[in-house]
Amino acid sequence: MLSRLIGSMLAAALCTAATASDEGEDHDLIGLMGQMQYFSHKLDLSIRAQNRKLVDFYAHEIEETLEATTEIEAYHGKPVGELTEAMLAPAFKRFEQAVDDKSGGWETIDDRFWELVDACNACHQATEYGFINIQRTDANPYMQSFENENP
Repeated sequence: MLSRLIGSMLAAALCTAATASDEGEDHDLIGLMGQMQYFSHKLDLSIRAQNRKLVDFYAHEIEETLEATTEIEAYHGKPVGELTEAMLAPAFKRFEQAVDDKSGGWETIDDRFWELVDACNACHQATEYGFINIQRTDANPYMQSFENENP
């Protein structure tokens, strides 16, 4: 079972890398966007469960993914790095400030997360990829509990 899982993950990684190189790109925007969606979904579930440790963990992973995305000069002629700096980074900074402000509460954190999702969709619109529409969901497809063990 574990070998199948590892094999599937390796195949997916190779397919993603092939997509980037087939396009003549020397980066992996598709892989980074997949990571962004993965970590954002887990962050959303962590916010809903009001689990600060998980929120901090997944926010850090998103921050690293954003930093990597800012290094991409262009993708299909669109200034991805520049747009990430202009649109996503400020929304993430506001989210991060809400998380760091312990007096703000979960409603503020949730509102700032909505703004981050809206920034993602605005960036997709700006790059003519508006057909990629990120939506929040409370469905948990992961073999993980997001509940706060120390409320």
